[in-house]
Amino acid sequence: MSTTSPRIPIRLILVRALHPPVRERAFWAVQSMIVFWAVIHIWVDVRSSLEGSVLPYGVPIDLLLIPVGYAALRYGLSGSAATTVWAILLWIPDLLIPDGKGHYQQDIVQLVVVFVVALFVGLEIERAHLERARAELAELERRVAEQHYHRLFDVNTSPIFLIDPAGVVLEANPAALRLRRDATGQLISNLFEVPNHDLVEGRTAQLTIHAPDALEERNFRLSVSNLEPSANGPIRQVVLEDVTEEYRSEREARAWAMEVLQAQEDERRRIAREIHDDPLQRLLQLARRLEVLGSPDESSEGDEQFVAVREELLSVVSHLRDVTRGLHPAGLDQHGLVAAVRGLLVDLEVDEGLITDFVVTGDVVSGSQEAEVGLFRIVQEAVRNVIRHANATNLVVTIDYIDDTAHVTIVDDGVGFDLSRDGLVSGNHLGILSMRERANLLDGRCEVRSVVGGGTTVDATVPLHRVAVEVLARVD
Repeated sequence: MSTTSPRIPIRLILVRALHPPVRERAFWAVQSMIVFWAVIHIWVDVRSSLEGSVLPYGVPIDLLLIPVGYAALRYGLSGSAATTVWAILLWIPDLLIPDGKGHYQQDIVQLVVVFVVALFVGLEIERAHLERARAELAELERRVAEQHYHRLFDVNTSPIFLIDPAGVVLEANPAALRLRRDATGQLISNLFEVPNHDLVEGRTAQLTIHAPDALEERNFRLSVSNLEPSANGPIRQVVLEDVTEEYRSEREARAWAMEVLQAQEDERRRIAREIHDDPLQRLLQLARRLEVLGSPDESSEGDEQFVAVREELLSVVSHLRDVTRGLHPAGLDQHGLVAAVRGLLVDLEVDEGLITDFVVTGDVVSGSQEAEVGLFRIVQEAVRNVIRHANATNLVVTIDYIDDTAHVTIVDDGVGFDLSRDGLVSGNHLGILSMRERANLLDGRCEVRSVVGGGTTVDATVPLHRVAVEVLARVD
């Protein structure tokens, strides 16, 4: 990775150059040295005898590099700029002395060299100071952040483990030590049976742990994040968030929802049975009596009214039969899910004129009552949506039995819809929410895919003998 020196802002250069360290004694000692060299140089130029014998070219101005360089190394640009300006001002009288030998040209060249060296060295020293200041600030910020982190690390009520790339616990906060007193120095995989290679940043997992001082097992949500890097990989932070109460509340809510659905199904079954056993049977008997009492002469107006009453009565009987089938199909309890769905599709073809196709694959397995009722309600709701909104002509329902799981697919060729735009809380799509909720309560899933003009597909997968909710204990 390439590194570049930081650029020094022009404003900072001007501020540093215009603020020499006038309170430093060493700075004034350097300026005194400049005065000394200037006086000696002028004196030698005036005493031509010394210049010709002892110093052929006078006192060399290059000697100014010693005080100028020292000021640059010690004070940076503020010292070198002030010292260079001071040296040029002191050398002006010498440049004005006419000697006829052209020494002033050589002096000007040497002063320019001194100025360039002073500027270059001062800028480099200033850049080094800036880098060091930034490094010190970064180190200070790192230490402050580390202190804040350790403060939060120690007082956090969630167990936190710091592990090295090999999965060894380097440090654990007090909450983690209450969970596992011997955690430090052990492999994280030995503590929680989670492989080290699975602990990558962003990974979450669910754990059930029985702490030594706890009366019951606790549920934790494990999350991983990377901290500072090392030679072999990053140091990772493993946080365990106690979600026991959250899980308990969720289980209670799911159990309550399942109890409500079960009570609803029981009530539907009771109403359907009562309608079928009493009012419907009485109406059928009344229709038969009317048929027996009917006159063979059907030309009179009274006989026509008699026939119309009988036909209306039979229409009411047919409607009540549809209501009872909608409340709870009789075939579902006696013959299972496949027979109930087949009967639903046959009625759909007769009543709505929709072309249906029913496909069953795999070995048919009789599931629990909750699973089969839930799957039938999902199919029923999907079919209702097709009738109400899809404007479809063809409907395909598939039940695929795989091991102890039923995968139901409902596909239509209707107008479809844009689920992302319409949302699920609108009146047209509340049925989708009910299908998903039923599948979730049965520890399954339900997905709806639709394209405007391309039909709709409903996929539901539910285990046949596994109910996701726990029955709440009742206190008598």
